[in-house]
Amino acid sequence: MYTPIQLTNKDIPAIRTYIAEEKEMNLFIEGDIEQYGLETETVSLWAFGEDWDCLLLRYYSNFIISSNKDQFDAKAVADFLQGQEIQCISAKKTILEQLAPHYPTIPFQGTYLCRLKRDTFKKIKTGTEQILKLDSGHAQDIVDLYKLINEFSRPYIEHEEEKLMQTRENYEKGCEGYGIFKDGRLVCTAYTTATTRSGAMIIGVATHPAYRQRGYASMVMNHLCEQGFERGLSFLCLFYDNPTAGALYHRLGFETIGRWAMMKF
Repeated sequence: MYTPIQLTNKDIPAIRTYIAEEKEMNLFIEGDIEQYGLETETVSLWAFGEDWDCLLLRYYSNFIISSNKDQFDAKAVADFLQGQEIQCISAKKTILEQLAPHYPTIPFQGTYLCRLKRDTFKKIKTGTEQILKLDSGHAQDIVDLYKLINEFSRPYIEHEEEKLMQTRENYEKGCEGYGIFKDGRLVCTAYTTATTRSGAMIIGVATHPAYRQRGYASMVMNHLCEQGFERGLSFLCLFYDNPTAGALYHRLGFETIGRWAMMKF
């Protein structure tokens, strides 16, 4: 079986050059490198081929593929991943489409990648609910909410302890998250991850099923974006495939810049 090269911290300058042309598409890779480096148990990164046919990043049991070529050796990646514990593989849609035939029983989900720039941010008028800044002490509240959200629930139910650990670590590493509490429980949240010097990815936008249609997601998203730009970020990114969520994001000024895809195991 083909053996890729495991990269280390000394390779980071070369990695930055490799991913530079598609900064938004490679935000997870750049952010994980900045937050964790490449010599921890949390994050690993491999290069396939002498001229780096593609890169494969592991964050816990989640994998991301990046390639600056039109075609890469998808079979070599699939062979390498045999025996690995995998929760999700994701990549730019045109990249993951090349790997998908090696996993014919795994659903393929495409999403839109959107970007919001500081100068295109459109603050929206929201309600007056108290928005609380979250920290690692809210990990259980966050996991309990995600267990109720269809698109998030499976890994949070099946791997609750791992997700609790990841959530705590995310906040300890500096991710920014906000939420609204009602009757002592978290009912809406969103947070940034993969934060770099210039940008961050917004993920985990969720509202408790019993508290929807109240504008809570608009309030949290508006606040999260505002705080990100006040901290000096120049852009924010997110993924979506829900038209209702997409309408909210476009109201804030997000523009669609590409297609992303995931295979959840």
